[in-house]
Amino acid sequence: MKLDSKYFDKIRVKKPSEVRKAAETAVPQCEWPDCPRPARHKAPMGRGHEGKFHNYCTEHVQQYNKTYNYFDGMKDAELQDFQKDARLGHRPTWKLGRNGSANVTGMRRRAINMSQDPFGLNGAAAKEPGRHPSGRALRSTELKALQTLGLDDHATPEQVKTQYKTLVKRLHPDANAGSRANEDTLKSVIQAYDHLRSSGFC
Repeated sequence: MKLDSKYFDKIRVKKPSEVRKAAETAVPQCEWPDCPRPARHKAPMGRGHEGKFHNYCTEHVQQYNKTYNYFDGMKDAELQDFQKDARLGHRPTWKLGRNGSANVTGMRRRAINMSQDPFGLNGAAAKEPGRHPSGRALRSTELKALQTLGLDDHATPEQVKTQYKTLVKRLHPDANAGSRANEDTLKSVIQAYDHLRSSGFC
């Protein structure tokens, strides 16, 4: 190792006094009126200025913290709303369930039906809109297939079969003097019925 290497001058450690001076020049001055001391502490500016801070020295940051009130100027109703939203992290929420906009009367009615027949053994599940006779929710493809057959989500498997037979007889070329004008509609009806059968609806 060469003690007279040119690299020794480049890696010399700065003197402690130089480091102290550099640190003091990097620290801003206290924002308190007529205070020349360095501001080594940050203090929040307040409501409406989230993410912004004042720079104060130790003495003045202590004074500021004693009088700081984030809710200063808020009315009682606004304060209660803020506390309520704070429980959820100020994020929007939605009602749970398939029909979030249902009114209380409808919810009570369903609760009564469930208490009388909690497992849908009397066929109540089949009458509920958007439900399969087994009680599961209908898929969007099943609803679309029912609409193709001209039925709504209240339709039973028996009604689907009856409607399918009626439409096939009405749209078949033999029933229209050999005309193929309804051929595309007939194909869509057959596809819709096949999908309902394969999905287990009927």
